[in-house]
Amino acid sequence: MMLRQVWSHPSFPAGVLAVLALVFALSVNPGLLSTGSMIGWSTSQLGLWTAVLGQTLALMGRGIDLSVGAGVSLVNVAAIALFEAGWPTAGVIVAMLILGLLIGAANGALIGWLRLNPLLATFATSFVLLGLTLQIRSAPGGSAPMAAVMFMNGATWGIPNAMLVFVLVLLLWGLVARSAFWLRLRATGADPVRAWNSGLPTARIKVMSYVMAGFFTALSGLFVTFCVGAGDPLFAQPYTLLTIAGAVIGGVSLGGGTGSGYGAVLGAVFVGLTSDIALGIGVSPFWQQLIVGCVLLTGLAVVVRAGRWLKAKSDSTVTRSAFETKGKAA
Repeated sequence: MMLRQVWSHPSFPAGVLAVLALVFALSVNPGLLSTGSMIGWSTSQLGLWTAVLGQTLALMGRGIDLSVGAGVSLVNVAAIALFEAGWPTAGVIVAMLILGLLIGAANGALIGWLRLNPLLATFATSFVLLGLTLQIRSAPGGSAPMAAVMFMNGATWGIPNAMLVFVLVLLLWGLVARSAFWLRLRATGADPVRAWNSGLPTARIKVMSYVMAGFFTALSGLFVTFCVGAGDPLFAQPYTLLTIAGAVIGGVSLGGGTGSGYGAVLGAVFVGLTSDIALGIGVSPFWQQLIVGCVLLTGLAVVVRAGRWLKAKSDSTVTRSAFETKGKAA
């Protein structure tokens, strides 16, 4: 029974893909699991792993967030600007978390209360955020506090600190996934009309999903700042599509109501490993995007087909069990 629950979980195909990608990456680079390599890999991926959780919240409520990349970039350059203005680290962290909540609240108000299409609303928001980002810093530069940068690029007992920090993020996500809000968000995403007829405040739930997504976007921007140690207005622009791809590969449905943050993280790990493998085997930069894109398309196709097969298998098992129970009762 336990084994059946594991392989029928929506994130199971993403876990298999992530393991296969890791095995292939180790065959290309046997030293990948060394402390130095793990530090470099985790610091480069920490922002993406965190941002995909924000995207998951938006997708779960039958929405989408095309402003993720611009939001992460804005938090990054704004944090560097505050550091250059002499703000203490704690003050910058609080200010950037508030900024993330405001970004999420703006998206949520447009979608939940004004009922604009999530795709169009967040697409427009991304341009506003990108414009603000370029106003603050038009080119890479600045510096974060060296102590914070050294910590994020260091290790404790041989374990990269970036990974330890992400464990805390996953613990925070565990609280979200076990909350009543998460159940209401899933119900809203699965069937908004039925959820509203059941008395759920669907508009408020959608607003809150984007507010919380903004929080994780702000965390991602802070992690990028402390891992890179500088501000870059275009560093996180690929995050938008990568978080969508990672979440969908991880079993999060674009139709809302299905999936988990842990599966989305596995999908993001697969996406990151794919890029690293292309780089590790010495593929020309002119071909890397093409190869990575083809691999991601293959991964999406595998996940979709596997998800349908697992669902059909699970449904047939449930139907067979029901007939057997009915037969015994008769």
